[in-house]
Amino acid sequence: MRALALSVALLASGAAFAQTAALLPLDDVPLATPPGVTFQEKPGKGMMAPATMILGDMKGKSLYTSEKDVGGKSACVDACAKTWPPLAAPADAKAFGAWSIVSRADGTRQWAYQGKPVYTHAADEKPGDAKGDKAEENAWNVLAYAPDKGVKMPPGVSVRELAAANGWVFISAEAKPLYTTNDDIAAGKPTCVSGACAQEWRPFLASQLSRPVGDFTVVNRNDGVSQWAYKGRPLYTYTGDREPGDTVGNALEGKWRTAMLVRYAMPPDVSVWHNHFGGSNLVTATGMTLYTRGRGVGGVSGHSLRNAPRSPAGFGRMFGISTCTGSCTQTWVPFKAPADAVPGGYWETIAREDGSKQWVYGGYPLYTFIGDVKPGQMNGVDSYEFIQDEGTFKTFGSNGGALRGAAALVWVAASP
Repeated sequence: MRALALSVALLASGAAFAQTAALLPLDDVPLATPPGVTFQEKPGKGMMAPATMILGDMKGKSLYTSEKDVGGKSACVDACAKTWPPLAAPADAKAFGAWSIVSRADGTRQWAYQGKPVYTHAADEKPGDAKGDKAEENAWNVLAYAPDKGVKMPPGVSVRELAAANGWVFISAEAKPLYTTNDDIAAGKPTCVSGACAQEWRPFLASQLSRPVGDFTVVNRNDGVSQWAYKGRPLYTYTGDREPGDTVGNALEGKWRTAMLVRYAMPPDVSVWHNHFGGSNLVTATGMTLYTRGRGVGGVSGHSLRNAPRSPAGFGRMFGISTCTGSCTQTWVPFKAPADAVPGGYWETIAREDGSKQWVYGGYPLYTFIGDVKPGQMNGVDSYEFIQDEGTFKTFGSNGGALRGAAALVWVAASP
């Protein structure tokens, strides 16, 4: 297995994100969120409607913007600010990426996203609440996360969240991620133009008539081919990526990495690893697999399939740490967070009975398994526990037939 060099420190001094020593520096890629801003889910309307990814504060309360704010200034003051508290920016916070800072009339600092000041709503009580959405005749809107909004890209290029790359990656029309190499930066020109390198890494071609678009420019190779570049870095695709979502080329030879619009923060002692199923999962600094525990679902649940989607965060919050306390923690060891840990992105914390903090990813507390003794092992995957009580086995109607089922909990490897 090959550990991806994607770890970004979540904590420098408990107050801000910082970059750890990494194989491939990502200083030129902005973080998706400031410290204390998290990803949340707004439930869809109806049983089958998909949830919308929105932004929340460190407690998970939904964030909003107001149509009344123009010119990057906040019009919500006095009584309005009591109903719509501004999202405060610390005194040492600095603008980055799509995030900027506005000065309020009272002298305080407020975060703004894509030019719009950001607020919470006093009526929201729990993560996913959006009681203020469309309030005051649609003047207020819950803040959906859309990092590609307003980003200019060449024809055939899009941007997509790729879990294995820990962020949003530029994608070709063939759904292949685009890559850059540090060798090109050192040389100031494309270096992968012949031999085995050119066989594995194909230039992302531009036509002779292509012109710069946003941060995308065109560079000429010494073989006469025109190639797209992003922020001065020539772009390639990798022949080893076979299916949508693959990022097999990331961190290869210590010099290749995906071309990213934004990156996600991650605790300094966590990495994303390729596993032997062809997918990816979260591991500790020593390579030990991290696990979550949720409800078991019969049939094709998909929880252990390659590149399976994340489980709904609401289920994880509903369970909390209640599924593993007491003797359970001797087998499934809580993955602890520092006392001064600051939530950010998909990462939050939960308090255990002894007062310590445990990392939570995508709504689910994280654990290691004592049955894993070597880096990369996943011996705890699909460990089921059927809940035995008076009402365990039930009969359900299905198109006139009958199905018997039982309540169960299951351990799975945490997918990014």
